[in-house]
Amino acid sequence: MSHLGALGAVAATCALAAAIALAADGTHREARESAARQRLGSFVQADALGNSHIGGPGRAALAFRFRATWTGSVATARFYVIRNVRGRTGYSGGTGGILRVAVHEDSGGRRHVPRGRPLATATLKPAARGFWPRVRFNKPARVANGRLYHLVFTNVDREPERNYVSINALFSESRSGPAPAVPDGLAVLAGSPRGGEIRWHPRGDPGEHYLPIVDVAGSRRGQHAGSGYMEVWGETAKPVGGKAKVRQLLRTPGGRKTRIRGAWLRVRRSSGTRSPLVLRIERPGGKALASAAVAPGKVPTTRPGWVYARFASPTSPAPDTDLALTASAASASAYRAFPVRKGTEFGFDRSTVLEGGYAQFTDGSGWVGWDQWGNEDQRNSDLQFALDIAR
Repeated sequence: MSHLGALGAVAATCALAAAIALAADGTHREARESAARQRLGSFVQADALGNSHIGGPGRAALAFRFRATWTGSVATARFYVIRNVRGRTGYSGGTGGILRVAVHEDSGGRRHVPRGRPLATATLKPAARGFWPRVRFNKPARVANGRLYHLVFTNVDREPERNYVSINALFSESRSGPAPAVPDGLAVLAGSPRGGEIRWHPRGDPGEHYLPIVDVAGSRRGQHAGSGYMEVWGETAKPVGGKAKVRQLLRTPGGRKTRIRGAWLRVRRSSGTRSPLVLRIERPGGKALASAAVAPGKVPTTRPGWVYARFASPTSPAPDTDLALTASAASASAYRAFPVRKGTEFGFDRSTVLEGGYAQFTDGSGWVGWDQWGNEDQRNSDLQFALDIAR
C-alpha cells in the first residue's frame, strides 16, 4: 500500500490528557507517572499521510482504536477517505466499493484488538468528493467511560478485490526513543482475512508509526474521542536558528495553576550543526518564564524526531494564561520544524485538536502564522509538541 506523502499528515487529540497505560481489560490503569502528571499539546507525530486499502487484492480491513471518555452511546464517526485524485493512483479501484463501518469492543489482554459482534454498524458508498464523511450508525453503540473500542472498516462490495478505496491515517517512518504518550489509547490496526475471520496486527512495518484521523461522537453535545489532525506541512518546514524561530501559542487550562516541568518538540537537525536547541516558555510578548537547552547530538538528522527539555526551574502560570513555547538556536538554519493541520474546517470537532493556540514562525521581522498552499499567516496548524505539566 502506498503513502500519500505530498498531502502530509498528522493527528492526536485532547488539549489535556492524562498519561495512561492499558490494563488487560482495556480500562484505565495508572502509568508510572502520577495520575496528576498530565501533558498539554498536540501529541502528534507525522511525516506524511499513510493510506490503507479497504478491500483490494488482499481484501484488507482496518481498525482505529479509541477510548471512550463518556458512558452512553456512540452515534457518529468522521474519518478521511481517499480515492485516486489529481493524477494520483494506487488509492482506489473500480467503483470504490462499499464501506462497512462498525464499532467493536476491545479484546483486552496484551493485543487489544477488535472482538465479538459489532455494537453498531453503518455503510458508506465512497463519493467522488467529500473526503471526510460523517457516518451515522443505524443504532447507537453503548460504550463505557474509560474502556477501549475499535472503529472497524471492511469492504462489503460484491467484488471487493476490484472495487475498493483507502482510509488515511497519519504516518511517520519511525518512533524510536522517548516520546510523549499518545492520548486515549489511539492506534491503527491492519486486518487480513483468515478462515472466515479477520486476523489483526499493528499497521505498518516494525518501527513505523500510524495514528488515526478520526472523530467518534456520542449522542450528547461535547462527547468526542479521536484525533482531528489531518495533514502535515512538511514542504513548508521552517528553519530554526539565527534570527529564525518557531513558536506554539497556547493557553493554560482553567481551574488550578499549571506547573510546567518540561517540553517535547519534534524537529530535525541540519547535519553539522553544533548549536544547542533552546526551548523556552514565554509570554507572547517575549518575557521568559522557563528555558532549557537540548544538545545537538540528541536531535536526529536523517528524519524528524522527538526531543525533550526539562526546565531547571519549572514555571507555574495562572489558569487561562496565554503562553508560547519558542524554539531557537544560535547558528542559522540549525533545525527545522514541521506543523500539523487541524481538521476543524472539514468537520472534526475542536476538542479533537489543541484549542486556544496555533503555530507561528519569524525570520526576525515579526511573528506570523504558517504559510501553505499559497496562503500566508494561516492559524490552523500546531507544532508537533507537548508540555510536561502537573496540576
